Amino acid sequence: MAKHREKHTASKKVVHLQEFQEEPQAKVEYEDPPAEEPSEEKQKAWQAPKAFYRVALVLLVVVLGLAIWLNRESLTPENLWNWIQLQVRGSGEGDGYPVSITGSSVAEGNFLAQDGNAVVLSDTALTVLGPSGQELASIRHSFNQPLLKHAGEVYLLYNQGGTGYMVVQGTETVLEGTAETDILAGAVASDGRFALATHGEDGASQLTVYLSSGREQFTYRFSRDYVTALAFNGDGTRGLACTVRSESGELVSKVTVFDFNQADPLAEYESRNNLLLGAGWGENGVLYAVGDTALLRAQASNLSFSEYDYQGRRPTAYLLEGSRFYLSLSAYEHAGPSTLLAFRGLEEPLEMQAQDRILSLSASGGNVGALVDGELVVFDASTGQELARAQAGSDAKSVALTSESAAYVLGVSEVRALSLQ
Repeated sequence: MAKHREKHTASKKVVHLQEFQEEPQAKVEYEDPPAEEPSEEKQKAWQAPKAFYRVALVLLVVVLGLAIWLNRESLTPENLWNWIQLQVRGSGEGDGYPVSITGSSVAEGNFLAQDGNAVVLSDTALTVLGPSGQELASIRHSFNQPLLKHAGEVYLLYNQGGTGYMVVQGTETVLEGTAETDILAGAVASDGRFALATHGEDGASQLTVYLSSGREQFTYRFSRDYVTALAFNGDGTRGLACTVRSESGELVSKVTVFDFNQADPLAEYESRNNLLLGAGWGENGVLYAVGDTALLRAQASNLSFSEYDYQGRRPTAYLLEGSRFYLSLSAYEHAGPSTLLAFRGLEEPLEMQAQDRILSLSASGGNVGALVDGELVVFDASTGQELARAQAGSDAKSVALTSESAAYVLGVSEVRALSLQ
């Protein structure tokens, strides 16, 4: 050890610490313990874990690579930044539910759940609430008739009958603009592209598709038809528009399908005396156009539309979630029993019965929830079996499932959390 070594000081310069320190500090010297040679048994014991870690690392890389590939369209820098912000802001604790809404009113269609959070568009602000009631975002607007469209965490807010619009990703406003004429309808894709239908300058109406930067990508003018609804496919490269016109005293609705890289439509289909109210493009490639007397459906592969007649009933609510389309029908104008239909493709729908009028629909996983006479009733969308029900409140206007056992409820002046367990 060091204390047994021979000293050689003749050629060394001695440096005193006192020359560099005003006051000497305590100094402790330790002797280095003799290095212990690892035994052969210990060396063998560490060889097996190394092989295991290599395999685990390879599997982890494969899983992460597959996850990135499957979600490559959503993994933009903006989406990643918004996700990080939501995680940071969501770490705070709120005072729990109920939470009063910002503003004075919220339309039924301007309420949804996204990634466990409640998203509320009122007459004054877009608000995102976390699981414990904490406010994750509050974005003010000045729209008279605000409408909300979303694709994942990308939200399009527009003033129906006005000219203003906003695009929000996560909790940040990424784009604000003003259309040249009043807005009739809108849609948004998960990559940030969005579409607005406006009153036409040279015709009845005009469809304009914008890239996420706000630059115009595609324009189509309808000379006689007014747009009532829009929808994108999954990657925003195609879309459909529902329109209406009057012809010799008869109502004529039309579905027009576009590829936004081509000037001319891919397909057109007309439906008589059937006002088209909504549109959707399912993940399974099925297109839907919701009319007040019939539902139009077609496969994206052939675009041959067919009509599902309501047999005199009227729609009370509808929802597209993934590859399933839900539609509730009632033979009564204001009350009475409803039938909930679950469509998956072009086959006949699954039917579920409700004792009163269905006011709102929401889906999570394989379940669908219906707001019926102040109750949230949850069905299995594959079998039609009723799974659970819970009191939502006499003032409930809309429901939003966050999982198969929990939901948010929109009341007249507040948002509530509801457990189905």
